[in-house]
Amino acid sequence: MSCDLLNKWLATYDPIHRGYTPDGIANGLTATAGWFFPRIRGGYNLRRAVDRKPDMTDPIVGAVGYDAVSITNFAWWGHAASTTYYYRVNAIGPGGVEELGDGNIARVEFDAFGSLVGPRPNRPTNLQLALLAGGAFELRWTYSEAGEETAPNVFRVYNDNGTGTMDYGTIVATVTYRARRFHYAYSSGAFADGVTIRWAVRAVSAAGIDDGNTDFVIGTADADGPPVHPTILADRGTETR
Repeated sequence: MSCDLLNKWLATYDPIHRGYTPDGIANGLTATAGWFFPRIRGGYNLRRAVDRKPDMTDPIVGAVGYDAVSITNFAWWGHAASTTYYYRVNAIGPGGVEELGDGNIARVEFDAFGSLVGPRPNRPTNLQLALLAGGAFELRWTYSEAGEETAPNVFRVYNDNGTGTMDYGTIVATVTYRARRFHYAYSSGAFADGVTIRWAVRAVSAAGIDDGNTDFVIGTADADGPPVHPTILADRGTETR
C-alpha cells in the first residue's frame, strides 16, 4: 500500500524539478514549486496522439478546472496538414491523481490544406463478391453503427472497369443506407467474358465525406453458358448373366 501511495505522489508532485516538466507545467505545478497540486477541486486533462488512441504516457495538451464544460488544446499545441489526431479527456482529482478511463476519445482529421475534415462514417466490412449469369456480379457487405462518428447517407460503389486501378472518381452506383440495417447488396450489369474487375464500397455521410477505405474484391466475369453436350441415345441390349 505504501508503494502505491508513493507512486501516486511521485506522479503528481515534482519538487526536484520545481514543477518544470511538461505535465507539471500543464497542471500548474510550477506555481507551487512542484510541492502540491494547485487545482484543489480537481479538473480535466486533455491528451492526444497521432494516428492512434492516446494513453496516459502521452503529453497533456490541454487542462481545465472542475467546473468546465469544454476543453481545448493549448495554443502551442497546433495541428499539421494531412494528419489525424486522437484526443482523450480524463478527470483528475483534488490530489492530482487521474482516472484511467479511455471512453472519452475523439478523432480529429485535417486535410492536405490544413482544413478540418468533418466526421466520417464507419467503413463497410465483410465485402464479398459473387458471380452472376451473363457476366454480372453481386457485391455484398455489412455495416455496423457501433462507435461511428456519424451515420452514412449512402454507400458508393466503385470499380476499376478492368484496368487494374480502382477509379474512386467515378461512382458506379449508390445504395441507400437504412438505420439499423446490417446487410447490403448491389448487382451489376453484364461484363465481357473473362474480364477481371475490382470492386469497392465506401460509406458516405450526408455532408459528402466518405470513410476513405481502400478495401476491394476481385472477380472474373463469366458470360459463357455451360458447354453443349451432344445427345446420347442408348438402346437396351441382350441381358446376360
